[in-house]
Amino acid sequence: MTLQPKNLLIIGGGPCGLITLRNCLHRGTFSKVQLVERRDDVGGVCPNFKTRYQNHTPDHRSRWSTPAYPGLIGNVIPEFLSFSEHPFPAPPREHQPFPTLAETNAYLKEFARPFIENIRLSFEVTGVEEVEGGGWAVRMKNWNKGGAVSEETWDAVVITTVWFDNPHFPDIPGLQELQQQQPNKVQHAINWTGPHSDYEGKRVLVIGNANSANEMAAQLAPVAQTPIYRSTRRISVFPSLPDTRIQDIGPVSRYTTDGNNKITAHVQDEASIENVDIVLFGTGYYPHVPYLRVLHPDPDSQTRDRTLVPLTSRAIMPTRIPSLHNQILYAHNATLAFIGAPTSFIPFTLADLTSTWLSLAWSGLIQIPHTPRARLNPNNPSDLINFHFLGRYEMEYARGLREDVVRVNEWLDGVLARWDDEQVGRRFAYAKKMESLRASRD
Repeated sequence: MTLQPKNLLIIGGGPCGLITLRNCLHRGTFSKVQLVERRDDVGGVCPNFKTRYQNHTPDHRSRWSTPAYPGLIGNVIPEFLSFSEHPFPAPPREHQPFPTLAETNAYLKEFARPFIENIRLSFEVTGVEEVEGGGWAVRMKNWNKGGAVSEETWDAVVITTVWFDNPHFPDIPGLQELQQQQPNKVQHAINWTGPHSDYEGKRVLVIGNANSANEMAAQLAPVAQTPIYRSTRRISVFPSLPDTRIQDIGPVSRYTTDGNNKITAHVQDEASIENVDIVLFGTGYYPHVPYLRVLHPDPDSQTRDRTLVPLTSRAIMPTRIPSLHNQILYAHNATLAFIGAPTSFIPFTLADLTSTWLSLAWSGLIQIPHTPRARLNPNNPSDLINFHFLGRYEMEYARGLREDVVRVNEWLDGVLARWDDEQVGRRFAYAKKMESLRASRD
């Protein structure tokens, strides 16, 4: 099947959106490419905290959270934060190879500068709907004009806002009631801004032991009541420094409250943790695009009309964006694409590759299967890959896309990351992360 849309809209001005913009402009054959970003600056998940909204702004736009937080120490070295043809500067600090958020934000802003005429800031997408007969209707609020609403039609749409608006909370008995009755006591890393005075002397339970949970526990240790409890289900691959002020416990099986509105966490096979003031979740995010509606693939049996339905929902199990071809194209209408759907050890590098593949596919150079059924195979929802966790298949997946790209554009062979065996050892920078944590502590 040859797909050649001419007018493209990219939603989201974070790393995935910016690299998609560059690659569609430079590696595709399109008449018009634009990017819209709801905030007043680019950066997405790598914000400049000096300009981050702290409350509702005077024009009543929302305060959009981010999974990043002050003091975050990354685990991706500059090589894999570099977009092709645009290397990331080496950090100037000895024993700390990981760029800061400010350095990453500066890199993204400098990368975006040549394309600024193709970027509209403070445009919030509130609706994307598939149009019968072709195209996509996109509704937006223009916060440069007080939230004025407009609608545009585009041949194709790329969505890069997949994960990080959607905090995941585990399904544990008593948690939903606790969230409803005492919402301030149930918090998530998406709203974490550091160990401020509200945590002083409080008994805190942190849920999770990936990067954000580990760092929140470490930041809380000098401030909150000790020990800080950290509930984990399994051994973590994410490094963290030993700290006697942090006590690891097993999974929580149930939450209850007492007469003083204190929380009790009932721990599997262990004593309960009583008198908890705050439960802080570092339990990740789930993929969901609430503003997107597509035409149902099957017409109504009576009217033969196709109705608009949400593509994503928390009710889809396992939670995922369904019906994707190559983790990129919506199988039932391949003029809708997602960049950033699969989780990756090196997300900048993977987004560079997937958006290059997309620009060539939409330019008619890379052929895709002719029918939705062919584009859906394989589509086993129990397969980890199909709900976006590539894991050990990441290299195989990336190599397949890279082969498609180089087959139609040999020049890109010398530009894109190699995705070879020599690269593998450098992707997993956990030993360097441990060294950087020690350097930051000392």
